[in-house]
Amino acid sequence: MKRFLEAGRLNSPRGLKGELRFECWCDSFDFLSGVKYLYLDGKGQRPLEVKAFRETVGTVIFVGYEDRNSASALVGRTVYFDREDIPLPEGVFYNDDLIGLPVTDEETGDIIGKLVRIEEGRASNIYFVEGEKKYIIPAVKEFIVKADPRSVIIVRLMDGLEA
Repeated sequence: MKRFLEAGRLNSPRGLKGELRFECWCDSFDFLSGVKYLYLDGKGQRPLEVKAFRETVGTVIFVGYEDRNSASALVGRTVYFDREDIPLPEGVFYNDDLIGLPVTDEETGDIIGKLVRIEEGRASNIYFVEGEKKYIIPAVKEFIVKADPRSVIIVRLMDGLEA
């Protein structure tokens, strides 16, 4: 499992005090509210100390980047959070933890492929599975029987799910 996960992208400056518009890729700004550091790399070697998140306007300010010019140097960068900074409730996991897992057909018990990508859809996430065939599976109870990041994903296949 990756320790540092993508939090979002830093966009244009807002105002004069170093605020950057922040395109949050997490469920919400609130999810990141307790995070003290975001990172400029996926290894956690380039920390940025968060001074403030402003959820109402979708911005973030970093210590040491409290003016428009210095904050501008961060525009366009993807930032990461440390999964250890955000404890999840029992039974809840990050989508990234499922990528690469084998996907098994509930009816036959056969492995149909592995999960290669997850996209967020309007009604639910969409799982992209590749094996001998390719499948596009909505991540809803009707199709996903079990998704355990420690072992396997079990799906209920139906006509129309092949890509």
